[in-house]
Amino acid sequence: MKPSIEVEGLSKTYRIYGNPWGPLFEKLPWNKKPWHKAVHALHDINFKVEPSQCVGLIGSKGAGKSTLLKILSGTTFPTTGRLTVRGRVASLLELGAGFHQSFSGRENIMMNAAMMGFSRKQAKKKVDEIIEFSELGDFINAPIRTYSSGMGARLGFSVAIAVDPDILIIDEILAVGDMNFRRKCVDKIWNFKRAGKTLFFCSHSLYDVRQLCDQAIWMKDGKMQMMADSILVTNEYSTYENNVAGAAEKNPFETLPVADKYDENDHPRILSAVLIDPATGQKRNKFAPGEKAALRVHVRNSVRKPESLALAVGAIRGDSTMVWAQSTQLDGMTFDFAEGYVTLHLDNIRLLSGEFTLPIWLLDKHGVHRFHERPAEQNLIVQNRTKDLGLYLEEHHWTVDPIRKVSEPTLTKAK
Repeated sequence: MKPSIEVEGLSKTYRIYGNPWGPLFEKLPWNKKPWHKAVHALHDINFKVEPSQCVGLIGSKGAGKSTLLKILSGTTFPTTGRLTVRGRVASLLELGAGFHQSFSGRENIMMNAAMMGFSRKQAKKKVDEIIEFSELGDFINAPIRTYSSGMGARLGFSVAIAVDPDILIIDEILAVGDMNFRRKCVDKIWNFKRAGKTLFFCSHSLYDVRQLCDQAIWMKDGKMQMMADSILVTNEYSTYENNVAGAAEKNPFETLPVADKYDENDHPRILSAVLIDPATGQKRNKFAPGEKAALRVHVRNSVRKPESLALAVGAIRGDSTMVWAQSTQLDGMTFDFAEGYVTLHLDNIRLLSGEFTLPIWLLDKHGVHRFHERPAEQNLIVQNRTKDLGLYLEEHHWTVDPIRKVSEPTLTKAK
């Protein structure tokens, strides 16, 4: 089969004019100088995405991720290069961006269906499906201008996925509505993946990229730095980010003239996170139920504005089930050192056999704002050597309370 997406030599250059008359002045026959500044958002991008493959897109601010997504979705066009997209595309970039504020939700659904090429009969079949998924109820007949931002995003997501596309492009817009609706959105995306659809997923959450994507692309300064297995790429990107953060603190005055770069890196960060044997302090990630383990997290605070921080750690099974999560904030502990270690001690592992990813979140003292997120360097592997079954070993004991004893058998003589 041919690739779902083929990109060859793709570049995008924007022209930034100092005044609104610049484009006109440039076209005058006697003009000899450019009136614009060229900004190269993308430069010589090359990659292929195979059918049923999920590709993640990562990179820091200004790396060119949004520009690439807009080109793939047809919102804008490349300056040079070739792009081939095979199949129907649905993009979740700016939910509800094409809605007419004076029309009702139902009218906007019909209008979007017409723009996507559906007949009126097909659109009517889709309406009920979209309304049911959006959970807007009677509000579907109210003008969009009366919707809250969350309601508009719900409708936008519901309309976008109703297309049943061959290729779904997502730009980290999964925080839609309440917890139950977010779960529906995530389940829907997983259904696309299981159905063999092609997914292109942009996110700052490295954990999400590792879990959802087969491959990942690391963008840096408008160029494709790396494309490979998602775990390998996220590890390389995380290492690079940590090295940049370390260099900024060692000599912060070097980065002061470039305010964006300094602000981007001068915030609390997780520098490393390793599983260790608490008895020896050595790296170790394989344990048996009942043994002791520890996760040692190296944390660096902001240089300019130190924060009071909290740390949270979870354990996630391969099917994305969160089996446990611990937080210093919930246990009444925060910290505000410049740099140090926070260690989670597991004094008695109750999990049975399995391999578990350990996501780590560095939070504010209230446990609300997330400064940084990354997984531990190793997965926790628990190897059970007993016949116990299940996910974990529950603390338990048995009691036996007889009501009456079994009577002894009565012997009868044969006649």
